[in-house]
Amino acid sequence: MSNHIENQKKQECCQKRFFSEFSYPTYDEWKVAAEKLLKGKPFEKALLTKTYEGITLQPIYNQENIKDIPHVDSLPGFPPYVRGTKAEGHLRKPWNICQELAVPVPEEFNKVAKHDLERGQTVLNVVLDDVTRKGLDPDQASNSNIGKNGLSVSTIEDIKTMLKDIDLETIPFFINAGATSLPFTALLSAFLKETGKSTSILKGCIGADPLGELAKEGSLNIELEKSYDTMASMVNWGKENASELNTIIVDGNPYHNASADAVSELAYVVATGVEYIRALQKRGLNINDIATKMVFSFSLGSNFFMEIAKIRAARLVWSQIIKEFGGDSESQKMFIHGRTSSWTKTVYDPYVNMLRNTSEAFSAAIAGVDSLHVTSFDEPSREADDFSRRISRNVQSILVEECHFTQPIDPAGGSWYIEFLTNEIANRAWELFQEIEAEGGMNQALINGKIQKSIEEKAEEKFNKMAIRKHIFVGTNMYPNLNEKPLVPRNIDYDALQKERIETVQAYKMSKKSVESFEFSDSSDQLMQKATEAVLSGATLGNISNGLHMTECQKVTVQPLHIHRGAEKFEALRKTAEDIIAKNGSMIKMFLVNMGSIPQHKARADFTTGFFEVGGFEVLKNNGFETVDEAVEATLASGAPIAVICSSDQTYPELVPPIAKKLKLAKPEMKVFVAGKPAKDLEPVYREVGVDDFIHVRANCYELLLNLQKEVK
Repeated sequence: MSNHIENQKKQECCQKRFFSEFSYPTYDEWKVAAEKLLKGKPFEKALLTKTYEGITLQPIYNQENIKDIPHVDSLPGFPPYVRGTKAEGHLRKPWNICQELAVPVPEEFNKVAKHDLERGQTVLNVVLDDVTRKGLDPDQASNSNIGKNGLSVSTIEDIKTMLKDIDLETIPFFINAGATSLPFTALLSAFLKETGKSTSILKGCIGADPLGELAKEGSLNIELEKSYDTMASMVNWGKENASELNTIIVDGNPYHNASADAVSELAYVVATGVEYIRALQKRGLNINDIATKMVFSFSLGSNFFMEIAKIRAARLVWSQIIKEFGGDSESQKMFIHGRTSSWTKTVYDPYVNMLRNTSEAFSAAIAGVDSLHVTSFDEPSREADDFSRRISRNVQSILVEECHFTQPIDPAGGSWYIEFLTNEIANRAWELFQEIEAEGGMNQALINGKIQKSIEEKAEEKFNKMAIRKHIFVGTNMYPNLNEKPLVPRNIDYDALQKERIETVQAYKMSKKSVESFEFSDSSDQLMQKATEAVLSGATLGNISNGLHMTECQKVTVQPLHIHRGAEKFEALRKTAEDIIAKNGSMIKMFLVNMGSIPQHKARADFTTGFFEVGGFEVLKNNGFETVDEAVEATLASGAPIAVICSSDQTYPELVPPIAKKLKLAKPEMKVFVAGKPAKDLEPVYREVGVDDFIHVRANCYELLLNLQKEVK
């Protein structure tokens, strides 16, 4: 009885507000106080933020913002799973450390995999090269793509080598096999059968994502309907023979890395998943069998709270969709693999990528992903090595073991801001998903170019903000380090590697006397069994693909996504500057025409220095000049083809006209700029006396520097 009374008192205490003796200000009262502090600046411009997703972020949130959101009262482990698919969250078992292993040949892959699995990695995340993903043997493909950015696998001997001494009973897979997973899985199945093991030990995901492959590559090596046939066959095979192995991947990374925002990436992923469900239902599969074999992969970008909300919204939207299809509560769960963004990474100042990775992995942990890959900091420049893989792997280990981000369960739950943002993303993604459905589904939207056009527009929007440096890449379009030493590329002889792979596979074919193809029935649920037997008889991955008529189909083609990194255009400026140095022996010089005392010109001189260093220009500095003639003489003596006048707005009307006139008279080809944005009535005056342009926070940094590199010799 006493315990009951004590618990009741605790509940009553918890229901009381903290500091209840004080009145709680309303949002309107807070806004009035904030406007006073802004001293006349418009509240909307100063404190409201518009995101790429079209969401307007408020400076402060309160309970009123989430009072009508139904999912807020849900619990972890229960539909609609916005708070996670497990009631215990990551308390019992953290997310899987699922680092990509993009190693070119089986022997090296085996060494790297065993090394990393012994040091914290928990999933065998195999990146296949383009040739393997397309179902080709090395001797069927262009040499230049063999072993590039992934593993070349073609025979059962390759599988034996790559998996030697790796315990598949405890280590799950994560493999995106391309448009169809059957050829690779057949090699693996044959390997297990030959070694006396059952495919029932397989865990994780070896999945197909034909629409993702189509969007990324622009074409498929298999008819789309044929890929759905094999997808259905793999789901049925997995249900009976590998119950813990998922066989479908829905990959959002190509869309993110082409510049899609969070809402768009989620909508495209959901639309792709729905397309797969409908295709498999036409082939007689039920929703529960389909949904429980699917894995979803999302990129985690630099907008910390947006990415948390995106992952939570994904679970919410998918749960509702599967419920509408008639799926049970288990099939409504969404297995999410996270991948820190490639789009956000930079070639220059590459160690900043470690910080970007940490923030992005942090958002993944808070959002509750099921597995995670942290990109290597040197990914834009070269192949990962032991050091860069270890740094990325340890980011996850630190989040788990030292930061304890496995607790509490759903740490984002209850945050007024994140709950509001989750709901907003879910609603907007649902609206976009409905537009795609009205277009005829994801495949038709890709064929029509709707998806590509939308992402191109978003890429342009993002770059426009980068160009004026509202969207900042530290070390690239802001705060560059011109003295940094570039990363040294790995010394990999791809010509020799590719030649060796071709010879190895050809020798295998000769020894097994394998035929060129095996014929498989289009709709047979025995595809895997027949493919496995074919591999045991000597068939290669390419032979299995031929049996599916993968290389003889009428190809569907679409405009491929332009996958890139956000900083690439600014990196091109720096590369051009390096080429100029190699050609001329020095950088393009810019002279700071600093007028007056240091306090008078320093702020603008510092801003201008950073502005020009973004493009690799050498900035010639000084402590300021007292007279116009002294400044002009020093500028001309410097030999710099560019001059920027730096002082205060009050002194410009007196200083700019004589300095610009004298510089242009002595050296007409010189480019003369003024630091700061002049008043409207003064700009034409300054231009008339010879000023070419103005350096300020709204100036297009990219275009100005690009044009200078072209014009200044």
